[in-house]
Amino acid sequence: LKVVQGGSFRFPGTASSCAAMGLVKKAPEAEAAAKAPEPEPEDPPIVKQLKVIDDKYMTIEKEYEAAVAKVRLEYQKLQVPILEERTKMLTEGDAKTGTPALSGFWLQAFKNHPELSENVQTWDEPILEYLTDVTRHYLDESDLQKGHKLVFHFAENPHFKNKTLEKEYVMGEENPFNGEKACKSTKATEIEWNTGKNVTVQMVAKKVKGGGAKKAKAKKEKEEPRESFFREIFRSLYPGAPFLQEMKMSMFGGGGMVEEDDDEDEDEQMLEYILEQDYEIYSTFADYVIPYATRWYTGEAVPEGFERDDDDDDDEDDEEEDDDEEDSEEDESESASKGKGAKAKPKGGAKKVSGDGGTQGDKKQEECKQQ
Repeated sequence: LKVVQGGSFRFPGTASSCAAMGLVKKAPEAEAAAKAPEPEPEDPPIVKQLKVIDDKYMTIEKEYEAAVAKVRLEYQKLQVPILEERTKMLTEGDAKTGTPALSGFWLQAFKNHPELSENVQTWDEPILEYLTDVTRHYLDESDLQKGHKLVFHFAENPHFKNKTLEKEYVMGEENPFNGEKACKSTKATEIEWNTGKNVTVQMVAKKVKGGGAKKAKAKKEKEEPRESFFREIFRSLYPGAPFLQEMKMSMFGGGGMVEEDDDEDEDEQMLEYILEQDYEIYSTFADYVIPYATRWYTGEAVPEGFERDDDDDDDEDDEEEDDDEEDSEEDESESASKGKGAKAKPKGGAKKVSGDGGTQGDKKQEECKQQ
């Protein structure tokens, strides 16, 4: 892909440009024409009357939803003391970790969950050892539909200064007539990392142009983002959020395709997709992990057939060891055969003895059921 004069992009050897892909700014007139909404046809009188009936029904439906939400909130408040009792039991003892009674309780629960385990990296684990509790809340108890909040409680630790890390999910109704609701934005606590403890970034060697001993000694390092539970969970998402710009930079390599004139529709689609994934994580915590954390810790809640990545790695290591042993046995068999042939070589020449000691068994294929 090449940048040509005027900011357009062309593929080598062709005359087609990225204008066909919607990556180049359109002329103001054409852009205005494309965005101008077409006038909607007016409903006939009978349809207008029928819509009034829909609206009356919807009014009662909203009253019903408000009543259900009130009952739900009452029962959830009854459950809070039960979860507080669990936290009290887990935090008894010397506070060397977040849950002294069962060290790494929450970390193990996360690693046993098919979805959350994908977000937990090796460098996240020492920090999650200090997690004491995870709680869920509503943004507004007078209107439960406004949104939700997760609060992660940490014991004092050498990684960051925060006692709690919060993530808010602001909700909005997409279409009242089909029940569609969507997360519109999220807001996360900014983590106050201690010096050198930020696990969401890594230092990589910066390329130095030219050669020579002096330049070799003057190698510099630059900071780059890396995958982390704390990057994935505690990111704020809204139109124009820094995280979205990071994603675009990683997708396009920081080239000329990341410009102010990028297609707004593409940005909206990207944000909508990531927010959907983010809200699924919230639901996982709120509906499954928080209320039944003990069963996730023990593994009783784990779906049948699910294996953690580290289990898969262990299986691969075992298979590699078995392959090495088989190869070693084949080599010994072949060497022994060749040795015998050298001692008892007939006049007609030595016959070749196959070194194949047998066929390998088929590797087991594990299927992971997505929750």
